[in-house]
This record gives sequence, C-alpha cells and structure tokens, in this order.
Amino acid sequence: MENRATSARVARTAGTERLVELLGDWTASTGPLYRRLARGLASAVERGELATGDRLPSERALGRAVAVSRGVTVAAYDQLVTDGLVERRPGSGTFVTGPPGGSLPPGREGSSLVRRFVERGAAPEVIDLSISVLVDPSGLPDVRVATRDLGPGADDPWGLPALRSRVAERLGAIGLPSRAEQIVITSGAQQGLSIAVGCWLRPGDRVIVDDPTYPGVLSAVLGAGARPIAVAVDRHGPVLAELEAALAARPALVYVQSGVQSPTGGRLSDHRRDRIAQLVVDHRVPLVEDHALFAVDWSGVRPPRPIAARVPDHPVAVVGSYSKRFWGGLRVGFVRAPEPVARRLARVKATHDLGSSAFSQLAALHLLDHRDHGRFVERRNRGLARRAELLHGLLAEHLPSWRSSVPDGGLSLWVQLPAPVAARFAEVALRHGVSVAPADGLTARPEHHRDRLRLSFARSEAELRKAVDRLAGAWAELSERG
Repeated sequence: MENRATSARVARTAGTERLVELLGDWTASTGPLYRRLARGLASAVERGELATGDRLPSERALGRAVAVSRGVTVAAYDQLVTDGLVERRPGSGTFVTGPPGGSLPPGREGSSLVRRFVERGAAPEVIDLSISVLVDPSGLPDVRVATRDLGPGADDPWGLPALRSRVAERLGAIGLPSRAEQIVITSGAQQGLSIAVGCWLRPGDRVIVDDPTYPGVLSAVLGAGARPIAVAVDRHGPVLAELEAALAARPALVYVQSGVQSPTGGRLSDHRRDRIAQLVVDHRVPLVEDHALFAVDWSGVRPPRPIAARVPDHPVAVVGSYSKRFWGGLRVGFVRAPEPVARRLARVKATHDLGSSAFSQLAALHLLDHRDHGRFVERRNRGLARRAELLHGLLAEHLPSWRSSVPDGGLSLWVQLPAPVAARFAEVALRHGVSVAPADGLTARPEHHRDRLRLSFARSEAELRKAVDRLAGAWAELSERG
C-alpha cells in the first residue's frame, strides 16, 4: 500500500506538462484521435517512462493539456484499460498497471525532439519546422568519390588522415592552431558530443549547459546518467553571473556553444570567451566547445577566436560538423582536443562504431577542397537569411501577438508566444499539419520556457508560407478553446 501511494506521489509531481512531453508527436499516427492518444500513452508505458503504479492525470486535465475534448481522453483511457495497461480505481484515479513486456529505463531514449527526428518520416504530409537541419542538397558542388581514393587509414577510428589534416588547417585559419594528431573524425556533431561526454562523465556527475540549448547535448548528458545545470543565455552568450554560480557546484564538465547559438541565434562575444576560458581554468573543469554552427553565419562579422585557442593546454574538446556546413545528410563531423584527450576520445569512439564511413569522409574532403566551396556556403547563407526574414515577416503579419527577431545565423527562430501554452499549441499545430518544437526538449528548466517555440526556416519559401497559414489556423483554434 505504501509503495502504491509513493508511486502516485511521483506521478502527481510529473504532472500533465511532463506527460505531454512524453507523448511526443502522438497525433501524427493514423486512426481516430482517441486511438492515437492511447497509442502515445501505451508507448510511454512500454519505454518505461510511465512506471507501474504511476497515476495518470484526470481525463479533463489531460484533455486541456493536449487540446482535445474530455470525450477523447475518456475513450483513450478506456482503450488502455481494455489493453491491460491501466486500471481505474474508484475515488483514486487511473493508474498504470505495467508494460506488456520489457522496456528501456527512463531517460535512455533522449528528449522528445530526438524522438521526433527519428519518427518524422511517419507523416510526410506534415511540414516539419521542428528539426533544424539543412534539408536541401541542391546547389552542392559536384564531387566524385572513387574507391581508388581509399588509401591507408581508411578504416582507422581516428578518421582519414587527409581529412584530419584538412580540418586542422581550417581550424588554424580561424585562430586555433591544430595538428592532425589532435583531430578525431566523427559521424556528425551528435557523435562528437556523445564521445566527449563518454570521455569525461560518470553517472551522477553535473554538467553546465546553456539554457535554452541544442537538444543533442541534453540527450548525451542524460544518456550518460549525468545531471544538467542550466545557465541562461542572452544575445552575447551565457550570463556570466549564472555561470560563476553554477561553477561553485563543482560540475564535471562545461558545455558552451561558440558558433551561432541554437536556438536563440545569439553569438558568443569576445569578452565572454575570455572570461569563460579563465573560469574553466580556475575551476579545473573540462570544456566542450560546440562549434557546429560556425559556418551558418551571414552577419559578415568575423567571429572571434575559439575559446580553445585562449587556453591551449586546457582539456577542451571542440566539436564541429560538416552536416551544418554542407547538408544534413552528410554525417561527418570532428572533435579537436589536446593530443592526450584526443587519444581518449578516439578510444571512446572506437566503442561506438570502429570508424566513420570512409566514403562520407572522402565526400567531405572533396567538398572542402572544391573551388566552389566558399561560394556555395555564401549562396546557401544568403538563402537562409532570406527565409529567416520571410518567416519572421509572415509571423508578424499572421500572428502579430507572437514575438521573434531575425538572427544573424543558424537555422531557426526563437519565438515567444503571448501565453505559456507552447506544449499544448504544438499538439494542435500537428493536427493542422505543422510540426513545431516547444522548449521542453531544449532546456533543463522547461518551466522557464513554457511560452517558447523553435521554428526552423530551413524549408522552402513555399513550405514556410503554407506552414504559417496552418499555424495561424491552429492558434485560432487554441485561442477559441481558451
């Protein structure tokens, strides 16, 4: 009896907002609305994120949270009772009775945004503004990858020697002197973050992250069993007073974005780079410097030197991505670190995949060496700048109560709604044919950002116009519900 009561208290603490996050894109499946909702809840049970004994919200409270009628939630709970996943206890509520089979422990599948990325192909009619990736490969320089180009080291976990040398050269050109021996090639920035986390973290460690942040770092930190400490950012980077206070908690790692900040579009100032460099040295804490969005910057202002250049002997892992420079389908990135750290990173990477695709690495190398590489990046950035302006203008015209600003780089707008209803609105928007990203997957403090959405402008102009029309209809529906 005591265990049952304890589990119910945990479920009440999680609340409806947490359940909305667990449901993810539940409306993207097919069938009647109540069956879709039931499947979403059943999936959370099977993943272990709703445990045996957890109490679900009332039908009315859940209906308000996901913007459906009480009749839909009643029918969904009835379906779950029939399937043996929940039971109703008169006078107490509706409780999870357990998954039908084995399940993964909570937190192992990452944030709702990561799950959305995996599952986004299930509903092709939906315009996806939730995932900030370069979706269009058109205009890429034409390169050819041949087997004769494969030489010694093609199967090395460190990566192709020629590509490592080229990465080192390019980092030197932006003020970070580097050698090939300091470079580990990865299958994108996400793997770079994961191996850096695997190099330094143990379960229970604390990690400083920016707030809001790139969702992949939260997935990597949580997957390692560590705990994120959120530090607010403004247009110039992490707020130094909050960062200094967080360092007093003796974290095992600090994560900072030094390219264009995702999702806000801010850029880390030279002064704050200096101060962050000094703080991590003073506190003897390793740093992961996320450099992935460095190339997606159309401000025309030359960015300051990376933080790692200011502390050359400190354990700093600089994570980069050619998926962000060229195309999201090119899964090639890198991590640059002092040689002793790079050796540890290579060992951790070898436990992931033994080595990144040699052909993808060759494609990245040929693209970097192509005579039209620089012009391609400039054209692509001009196109992104136009689409950022377009999306901002369309929102101002059709949704004037929303607030956003045009960034100088990146792939998304950070949008403020007039009320803390972003999670509810995301569900309504999906039924109208647009997937958007509320802040719950972008922050370790979701209660601070209930009124925020991240909207990608990487889609075509025609898709952006259609998406905003649908968003306006979804907002009108939510506003009518109150």
